[in-house]
Amino acid sequence: MEEITFRNVGYQTRLIELPILGNVLISTTALNEALMTGDGGYVSIEASQIDEKIYYFVEDVEIKLPDSELSNLILKQII
Repeated sequence: MEEITFRNVGYQTRLIELPILGNVLISTTALNEALMTGDGGYVSIEASQIDEKIYYFVEDVEIKLPDSELSNLILKQII
């Protein structure tokens, strides 16, 4: 598992393969919350650039799931 550091805090990321889409980068909702303001904007240009790299955000416990379970979880939520 990799990490993205934003404002001196490390957030877990993971590259996962999804059918049709190929490899996508996912991270945790904690990172998503750090990137966004309360009204839905980005807290900075850097936050916007990071968000553009992330395909999907999952809960902290979910990012640790085996590949097949995580893939199925994401697919159920996006389809």
